[in-house]
Amino acid sequence: MKDSILENPIFAEILKKYVDEAEKVFRREVNAQGIVLTGAMLNSIKSGAVERGKDYIKASVHYDMLLRLKDLKQLNFERMPPLSPFIKYVERVGVSAFPYIPGYPKGLTPRSYTATVIRIAEGIRHAIKKEPNVKRGYRGVYNDPLKNDILPKFFFELRRHAGAGAIQDLTMNFSK
Repeated sequence: MKDSILENPIFAEILKKYVDEAEKVFRREVNAQGIVLTGAMLNSIKSGAVERGKDYIKASVHYDMLLRLKDLKQLNFERMPPLSPFIKYVERVGVSAFPYIPGYPKGLTPRSYTATVIRIAEGIRHAIKKEPNVKRGYRGVYNDPLKNDILPKFFFELRRHAGAGAIQDLTMNFSK
């Protein structure tokens, strides 16, 4: 007989099943909310392995918290935002995607590619400081699906299997 009900392999399977489902739901919600700009946060969402210890079993969904900052729908800065993310964005998109270079007459560009990238990044940075690009509404991306969808199903299935396991243990004890 097992020392703990948590040693039952069914509980690890149930936990892994719902952690994998949570990963899929988080990815779906991030896409549905339209908060993907770099894709870095979306790509960082991963379900973790089931871990066992004395008197506990756990698993989790990981995502890089700092990457949330890159994928926010609105950036409100009290001070001037940092320049490096804007430079990376301009380099990824390409300078040809921008109709003009701030501070230069239309059709004229700085002599170097680096100066052009920095000029465009500075222009975007100043524009976002002045007025954020998109207004952000309620962000229940992480809590709502977990609280309203995944956890109730998980606890229901857990109770069902715990009851079945308890009955099985009782039957084994009384049959001796």
